[in-house]
Amino acid sequence: MEAYSNISQNYRSITFSDMRISNPSATIDPDLEDEKGYSIDLGIRSDQNRLINYDLSLFYLNYNNRIGEVQYYDESNRVLRQRTNIGQAIISGFESYVEWDFLSTLFPENVSWRGTVFSNLAIINSTYKASDINGIEGNEVEFVPNINFKTGLSVAYKNFKSSLQFSHLSDQFSDATNAIDGGVSAVVGLIPAYSIMDFSLSYEYKKLKFEGSVNNLTNAIYFTRRATGYPGPGILPSDGRGIYLTVQFQL
Repeated sequence: MEAYSNISQNYRSITFSDMRISNPSATIDPDLEDEKGYSIDLGIRSDQNRLINYDLSLFYLNYNNRIGEVQYYDESNRVLRQRTNIGQAIISGFESYVEWDFLSTLFPENVSWRGTVFSNLAIINSTYKASDINGIEGNEVEFVPNINFKTGLSVAYKNFKSSLQFSHLSDQFSDATNAIDGGVSAVVGLIPAYSIMDFSLSYEYKKLKFEGSVNNLTNAIYFTRRATGYPGPGILPSDGRGIYLTVQFQL
């Protein structure tokens, strides 16, 4: 077992993309500043263990002058979006990764079968601790879900391999005001929780290799982004079920 800890100072300068707009309803704060802060993490992890590997950690991120977008009304009472420094964001939580070779553990004499299971869980708390913008302080940070969970199973027998993965993300906000209803344009608003599954298998026979996979196995309907300009405005639906087949021949 290893124990580790890190403390680092963070800095991110303004980039060209921060100052570029393609939507006439968007503006840039002329006083936009660089982002600064620091991060701390503390954890334990396995050290070269063949049967079980793990990494458990706590983290704390202080994000000063975080750059984001907020809506406001101009002198003509039009709704515009401004990219500006939202405020001080605090993001902290717990993250874990565990991988277990269960078939080697339960049946150490069996060399034909291989099987592993893994789990990756992140529990995150995010909040704007301070902001000069009204209605922002105390809100959750945009695009930071409280739960990010992935788990999967992989089984192999000689030249045959298969795997199944499940992913789940909880609700997340798309802007610093934590708007839930996006209105007619749907530019802002809640990004609902979603779960997806992926499955794949492969088989090798001499110089041939056959692979197949199914992404979004349950054909879940979900989205992860809200576009402010082209091809929006509005939500950008993610892909439905996709099936892929591959045949490989080695000369």
